Amino acid sequence: MPWSTRQLAELVGVTLRSIRHWHDVGLLPEPERLTNGYKQYTAQHLVLALRIARLSGLGFTLEQVAEALASEEQGRGSLRALRAELDARIAELLRVRSEVDELIDLGVSPDLSPAALLAVDALGDDPASRNIAIVLAHLVASDHMPAFARILGDAPAHVAHTDAELRRLPPDATEDEIDSLVARTVTAVEEFLASSADTVPFITRVDEHTSTEVLSDLVTAHLNPAQRRVVSLVMRHLSDDHG
Repeated sequence: MPWSTRQLAELVGVTLRSIRHWHDVGLLPEPERLTNGYKQYTAQHLVLALRIARLSGLGFTLEQVAEALASEEQGRGSLRALRAELDARIAELLRVRSEVDELIDLGVSPDLSPAALLAVDALGDDPASRNIAIVLAHLVASDHMPAFARILGDAPAHVAHTDAELRRLPPDATEDEIDSLVARTVTAVEEFLASSADTVPFITRVDEHTSTEVLSDLVTAHLNPAQRRVVSLVMRHLSDDHG
């Protein structure tokens, strides 16, 4: 007996939208219509629709479904390609699951990647440091991040001291105070970079200039005008010295 579109969809176990889409892309031929305009599907339509549903359920794209329906050999080729794609997806899912398990064990926020957690450990867990850690984890190559975080965490006392001075600098600081802090900070950072020259990994995801701009904007976002001026001048000096 012939079936309507809705009846065919129910028999196949798909939605009306799927049947109509298969018509639109040419997978399922349009059936004859009655004088009242209603479609009438036959057993051949049912068999073809079941084949399409089976292939789609395996994960084939509609283009691959068309190839498989056209030729058994092409279908076997598509099946091998699908197997390789599934292997890649499974590997990615296993990687994500491993990260999720690690985050559950650590009891930390899921928005922090393992690389960002390393940076947080080195920089601190205050909101500003967390933001910097998230960006650093994106900019630094993942295999370099453990060494990079260790270097940040091992920064000498005079670097931490100039950072503390910067945080205490009032918005109405004089030019002499600003210049003095800039000089001390540049000296401290250059000594730190020189001592870590063989171990500091390069930031590789984007070019160095863009990375510097991004980090500078992030670091200065919550600073007062005098503090921002210090950071800007320090970055300029370091860029000129190492350009």
